[in-house]
Amino acid sequence: MEQALYITRSQQLDYLRDDFSRLYFGAEFCERLIPAVDEALRVAAFAHERGLGLTLMTPYVTDEGLDRLDRLFGAVCSAGMQLEAVFNDWGVLDLLRAEYPDVVPVMGRLLNKTKRGPRIMNIIDKLPPECRDYFESCVLSAAPACDFLKQRSVSRVEFDNQLQGVRLDRTDPVIKKSLYVPYVFVSTTRFCLAAGCDDPACVDYVGVGPCERQCREYVFQLDNPVMCVPLLRRGNVMFYVNGRLPDNLAGSRFDRIVVQPEIPV
Repeated sequence: MEQALYITRSQQLDYLRDDFSRLYFGAEFCERLIPAVDEALRVAAFAHERGLGLTLMTPYVTDEGLDRLDRLFGAVCSAGMQLEAVFNDWGVLDLLRAEYPDVVPVMGRLLNKTKRGPRIMNIIDKLPPECRDYFESCVLSAAPACDFLKQRSVSRVEFDNQLQGVRLDRTDPVIKKSLYVPYVFVSTTRFCLAAGCDDPACVDYVGVGPCERQCREYVFQLDNPVMCVPLLRRGNVMFYVNGRLPDNLAGSRFDRIVVQPEIPV
């Protein structure tokens, strides 16, 4: 089982352990957090010097964000690095296929169509088998979706360690699967709910406004009786924690564990 470390900034490289053979780096949820080229090159050099595989994380983007990713891919590829890129936007996949055919594309967890909300656990044991199967399924359960990905050279898909589990028994074994722990992504929006959170003048503001990266300073815990676990809001993303790995991990079809030492924002 391959072990990968997922960081969002170079200051987190201290989390590296001997059992990690791959480094995930970048921004998965917000184009404003796409790393600068010089920082990405430093991380790429760090990975190369230690013989680590390198995977660049990318978010859903506007045209401006796509241009930034274009410059980022160009710089890292020009440095001669072997590279994977996790895409969470189909436009990013188109960019990779058109301009960077040597970069290995990986479909991100934002696109796998799993059912994420922890409220599912309030009803999961009361559901008939076919309904429970629906809540445990993913896009790879559909053969046309697998064919679509393979035609575009996508041979890996990323997954969260969601509480109800993920059924992979009917998925194409050619497409490899990664499992993220312990933070489970629930939902995201372009409206950053951390922007201006420490400014009294912005108490009623919600929108796409100036960014001072308060998301990297604050985490908000949301509790509700209908939720079996607390939700963690950081920036424009909701998460919860599930530190328990699947009981039958060896037979689960996952071949890579992606460890998030901090909430990946």
